[in-house]
Amino acid sequence: MNILLTAKQRGSTNVLAPVARELSQRGHNLKLYATGNETEAAGFLGLEYEPIHPADDSFLQLVNGYDAVVVGLSGHDTPDGHFLRAANSVGIPTIAAQDQNSNYQGRLGTNPADLPTILAVMSEDCIETARNELGGEMGEEAAKRSRVIGWTVFDHYAQMRKDFTDETRAELLAGVGVDPENPVYVHFTQTMHPNCAYMARVDKDFNEKVKSFLYEQGITQFTFEAASDLGLKLVVKPHPGEEFGRNYTQELAGRHDFTFVPARRCNTQQLILAAYSVTAGRSTCLTESTLLDRNTGGLIPDMGEEWISPFPPMALGAIPYTQEWEGIKGVLEQVTSKDREIVCRLAEGRKRFSVDGNASKRLADLVENWR
Repeated sequence: MNILLTAKQRGSTNVLAPVARELSQRGHNLKLYATGNETEAAGFLGLEYEPIHPADDSFLQLVNGYDAVVVGLSGHDTPDGHFLRAANSVGIPTIAAQDQNSNYQGRLGTNPADLPTILAVMSEDCIETARNELGGEMGEEAAKRSRVIGWTVFDHYAQMRKDFTDETRAELLAGVGVDPENPVYVHFTQTMHPNCAYMARVDKDFNEKVKSFLYEQGITQFTFEAASDLGLKLVVKPHPGEEFGRNYTQELAGRHDFTFVPARRCNTQQLILAAYSVTAGRSTCLTESTLLDRNTGGLIPDMGEEWISPFPPMALGAIPYTQEWEGIKGVLEQVTSKDREIVCRLAEGRKRFSVDGNASKRLADLVENWR
């Protein structure tokens, strides 16, 4: 088959890249267009792609001759949307891949005729969200065309779990000064000082940077105090962006006699795999830890509902989390518990957001057999 794959935003290029590799291995002729900026196109790195910025009247010509068109869903008025509608208009099968369970109307519009032949989504929850957000005929039709394929971008996490051995764990923990015979409770921080190099690149008002720093410092302090009250010895790893003249997280960890692991000392995913539990605030570590099948807890006190949807483990109810300061101790108690009933309940919850390593194959199957 001659297949066109195209995406603009980084989330979409990340989703399509492993699918492109799978389709290429199956012998199909592929053309990849990246229509975003250099950072967005970086999701296609390692693949042969062409960066383009097509004119509005060029999309019909660009889809001509393909047996299927696979698009990311960066937005209705982005090149992704134009490619989708162009292919639909000439009867070419279209497969659109969603990268998050939100903003379906912003990405698909309000006209049922603009829907793809197949809408590839990550979980059953996505189908209901699409139905509700789009509403009416559009929502019902989108639900009919939806197929659950999983999280292609995280397929490799399944192999990471398999490859992590007891020997690897022991070597890693010994290297950071942690006894591998004891359970390891990891907490990730991101207390970036307003004047640090990392924050200098962030386009925010200085007062907002100060507010964020004080908030994250408060979470760190409150979490450390709660852990100490519970008799837990945390292993603490900061965000690389915390590098500054004074290391506030390290100082606080020292006061509680916790093990501080410098940001660049070891691989984050391997440290997660070595852990019994992981806690974090507004961090992608929540996603990584859940997919790596570790007891995971989210700590987002004073954060509204808008801070839940970007983090699938919390949005899907796959992990315990708290939006209250007084709830931090309870989350720590749950994820560090050895009680069999609690352990089993946490493991069952993580099934709502998990990977088996085959999402890319399922999406490739849809492309080959779109009917």
